[in-house]
Amino acid sequence: MDFKQLTYLVSTVQEGNISKAAEKLNISQPPLSTKLKELENELGVILFERGSRKIELTQAGRIFYARATSILEQMAIAKKELEDYNSGKIGTLRLGIISSIGSTLINEWLICFHQAYPEIRFNIFEGNTYEQLERLRNNLIEAAIVRTPFSATDLECTILRQERVYAVGHVHYFENLPNPSVSLTEICTKPLILYRRWEKIFQEIAHENSLNPFIFCMNDDARTTASMANSGLGIGIIPESALPLLSDLNMEKRVISDEGLESDICLLRNPNSYLSTVMELFYQFLV
Repeated sequence: MDFKQLTYLVSTVQEGNISKAAEKLNISQPPLSTKLKELENELGVILFERGSRKIELTQAGRIFYARATSILEQMAIAKKELEDYNSGKIGTLRLGIISSIGSTLINEWLICFHQAYPEIRFNIFEGNTYEQLERLRNNLIEAAIVRTPFSATDLECTILRQERVYAVGHVHYFENLPNPSVSLTEICTKPLILYRRWEKIFQEIAHENSLNPFIFCMNDDARTTASMANSGLGIGIIPESALPLLSDLNMEKRVISDEGLESDICLLRNPNSYLSTVMELFYQFLV
């Protein structure tokens, strides 16, 4: 098995049939069909359900295709790193970010960094914290900006910013609550829209105070929480840097006073992986 066979496989799947894949790869169809058959023989499985017009992956094919795409991505990254190293050029920053800073805080940082290093390009991978941890461990990115809570003792963590957590919603949800901050006790009977990773912390605070909070919606994205709060569906629980996601300027925004409901924005990197000059510059810039 070699990288060329993996490329043939991935191209065939992406194009949907062998003739289009052969055209894209600039080879004739018979040799491509032969190479794919040789790959199946080597693996001892059938990768494709061959139809008259379009080929479909078998279950084994889907498993192998996922691995093949990951291997080719890693190979492309490795080649780019070596090219940058050999040429001495400033290259591309491969960074993972979470949604709650994707349209807010990260823009401020990237603008300032771009002004200092205008030749550097960006390859941004968006996703939740757990997706970024997986990308970092698989070396698909060099660093990730994520938010606590998470567990990653194998990764190097630097706290960039500590934030308070806010309860946000339409005015009527905060009637008879005149203070600029609120406690979970004061809002627990209201419909709460909550980021899933804070569920355990909420449960612990509720248990300590003998509360039974009304969790209206659990989700995995700060943008979803902000959108639902904007629509008046309940009180959204979001970190400070996600406040600009609120489109309604008349929304109430109250700091949650309960201890333990804070959120740190952290820069993670894999101490056992190669760190490019570009990422070293970005790391020094942020820290």
